[in-house]
Amino acid sequence: MRAGSQTGRVEDRMFALELVEKVRQVSPGVANALTTLAVKNIVPLAAAMGYRVDEVTDARVKATVPLDRKTKNHVGSVYLGAQVTVMELTMGVMLFRRFPPGQYKMLVNRMEVAFHAKAKTAVSAVCEPPEELLAKIASELRATGDKAEAWIPVRLLGTDGQCVAESRFLAVFKRG
Repeated sequence: MRAGSQTGRVEDRMFALELVEKVRQVSPGVANALTTLAVKNIVPLAAAMGYRVDEVTDARVKATVPLDRKTKNHVGSVYLGAQVTVMELTMGVMLFRRFPPGQYKMLVNRMEVAFHAKAKTAVSAVCEPPEELLAKIASELRATGDKAEAWIPVRLLGTDGQCVAESRFLAVFKRG
């Protein structure tokens, strides 16, 4: 295999994902820090926003962005772009965990968001799609072998637990 070939990069990503899961068994906190670094490496905007992965399980991913000078808008709340980005990245961590990038490709085709409150504090995105939804995606990929799509819900919470926004992303999957 040639260095830098597409095959090599996919294998490297798969190895990295497997390594993070082994670390997670010993230290979830260290695994979350490694996942945070991976996201920041893949999407540099995440680093600028202060994106941090707080929790990763088979059923739930939670990540946070602070309210600071880099994420604050002109009225003192978390900028809309930062809110949407933390929700989308958190959904991506969930889906890439369940549908690894070496085997699948995933893109967002559409999104819908309803804002309920001003984001006056740091915000945490929580992605915990129903297991039936994830099983349906896997089933469709097995049945068609080609493509599946599904709406993936994500909630955005303030530090007080108040729901700031609810979103859903239409994720389209293809076999890699």
